[in-house]
Amino acid sequence: MQSTRQQFVNTAPCADIHDTLSRYLEYIAKDRGLSKNTQLAYERDLKAFIGVAGAGAQMQNGKSLQRSDIARYLAALKAKGHKTSSLARILATLRGWFAWQKNMGFIDFNPTESFNNPQRSRHLPQILTPDEVSAMLACALKARDRLIIELLYGAGLRVSELVDLDIKDINLSQQHLRCTGKGSKERIVPFGVQALNALKAYQKELADEVAAAFALSQIARKPGRPKALKQEVAFGAKVHGKGQKTPNRRVEPLLKDLSGKRLSRMVVWQVIKRLAEKANIRKEISPHTLRHSFATHLLENGADLRAVQELLGHSSVVTTQLYTHISRSHLRKAYQSAQETFSTQPQTFSLPVNSVSQPVVSPSANAVSSNYDYFAPDLPASV
Repeated sequence: MQSTRQQFVNTAPCADIHDTLSRYLEYIAKDRGLSKNTQLAYERDLKAFIGVAGAGAQMQNGKSLQRSDIARYLAALKAKGHKTSSLARILATLRGWFAWQKNMGFIDFNPTESFNNPQRSRHLPQILTPDEVSAMLACALKARDRLIIELLYGAGLRVSELVDLDIKDINLSQQHLRCTGKGSKERIVPFGVQALNALKAYQKELADEVAAAFALSQIARKPGRPKALKQEVAFGAKVHGKGQKTPNRRVEPLLKDLSGKRLSRMVVWQVIKRLAEKANIRKEISPHTLRHSFATHLLENGADLRAVQELLGHSSVVTTQLYTHISRSHLRKAYQSAQETFSTQPQTFSLPVNSVSQPVVSPSANAVSSNYDYFAPDLPASV
């Protein structure tokens, strides 16, 4: 059996730099299995580097790029106003591309080896309060818009995970959905009663739209036998099961635009901006802000950090720990509760003989330090 590299990657000599780029994009798609959005980001960054930096012509003439060439390119991007996070992403893209070329034998020297990453400035993400989320939901008059808010906030989905949902991914009876996150990793995410009601309302809205479109088509139709009404796939229906009869075997997206096509991320962004403006929210928010708010509010209500990691689909708990720096109110409440608990208990102190000069330790300080588990309670059953 062929190895993954032999099966997916063409090891023949490249005709030009664009052929090298094309093969690398094929490699990250088939061998590494990166998502479509990540592939597009890699392609955009590498094409910009080849064109703007003049690296394409230099490599085409057989000249090896130096670390100074990479440094000048990154400095030029920084001068144009690129953020440190963007520079780090571009450097990671270049590092992967040059490492692949060296591994394939296309180049002898990797100019990104031992290249330090740009120093990232740490910014805590913007979050919404529960009242602000409720205000946005109150402004969502359409069932589709309300469902977008409920799944971004109530299930903590990324916007790409949201728009990639199909009808078959929703299980109403067990109140969970299946989504595909970064690295094509699937996970099961539960949702609450509010999201369930939004899904049912959206299902009815879709049925009404289909019925209205059918009525209009019959008006314009020539006299004769009426055309059968097209049925929609129910939530959770198995459309690919062998021997199973289903009304429609096509993959039906959950969220659609006016033309019936899969909703784009830009439309979701516009919906969030419009609802935030109607709710009189002055913060700079995006669809990802609702995901940040989901994680922060879970931690504030006592959810375990590991459980939040699983719900968000983070590969490392270090990423999830960022939200512990945002959520400080639950720590303050825990400290105050501990102070009140131990201040009501009678305390007796007696100084031992010949120990007048010894310091007296505060009982409240001992209580808080010895009950650290109070700050990290277990996940409630309802979460």
